[in-house]
Amino acid sequence: AVVSTQSTGDMYQQIFSKGDAKSFASLTFKSFDRNGDGGVDFKEFICALYITSRGNVKQKLNWAFNLYDIDGNGNVSRDECLNIIRSIHTMMANKSETPEVIVEKIFKTLDKNADGVISKSEFVEGSSKNPLISSLLNVN
Repeated sequence: AVVSTQSTGDMYQQIFSKGDAKSFASLTFKSFDRNGDGGVDFKEFICALYITSRGNVKQKLNWAFNLYDIDGNGNVSRDECLNIIRSIHTMMANKSETPEVIVEKIFKTLDKNADGVISKSEFVEGSSKNPLISSLLNVN
């Protein structure tokens, strides 16, 4: 493996030194480890680096959706969204809105059919049309 969970956590912690980056680093690592073998090999690393830095809007939104869809069932639940938002909140040492308030706003915006989960199509379509979410995902 080129990258391990530990090295990912260490890297994120150096970048986000004011907060605790361990949780977000672990979730990000999982999204990079496409074959689930516990390590990110060179191909996985290059693909993740390309998508997150140079990918088009659709590629970035698909990657972001997969990050939020922690259990891989094709939908993002409130708990999954809250898990990600809490980890970002902790990493950024953010003391503005609570993660719960942010998740409510996300679901109000993206869960178009109000079924309590965000599908991939709701996520991609809603995120690409919402300037705030697009800027947060850096997809412009």
